[in-house]
Amino acid sequence: MGRIAAKMYAGVFTTFAAIGGAQSGAAMAGDLEEFPVVPSGFKVHLQELIFETRQDSSRVARFRFVMPIIGQEGITFDSVAGDFDVLCASHAVPALRNAEEDVDQVIISLADRETEFGVISSVATQYFEAYSIENDACIWEGF
Repeated sequence: MGRIAAKMYAGVFTTFAAIGGAQSGAAMAGDLEEFPVVPSGFKVHLQELIFETRQDSSRVARFRFVMPIIGQEGITFDSVAGDFDVLCASHAVPALRNAEEDVDQVIISLADRETEFGVISSVATQYFEAYSIENDACIWEGF
């Protein structure tokens, strides 16, 4: 299968194919928009967006956000739990619509630092939530 890389310019994706492993695509932080506003009020930015086709042919969009404060003492999952729904509704849904991507699942992740996808980091704090998208609405699936 080919690897598809994507770059986002003002909400529009362009893709190109290259030789690689599982079919997926990524948009890097420098190519993406500014800081989304979230209920916690903490600063957050999108590290990358990865599109993935699983072995069962289901499509997943992974929105990998960085929120440095979650690695600090006293900041728990509950401190940022409300941010996941907002990031899905105000960021993921419009990005998928603009990219004309149809996915079966959206995974929103927050990490205290940039990490390499698929590589375990024993020093990074990371939180995840999963959603399905129906009629431009995020439906929480839990993770």
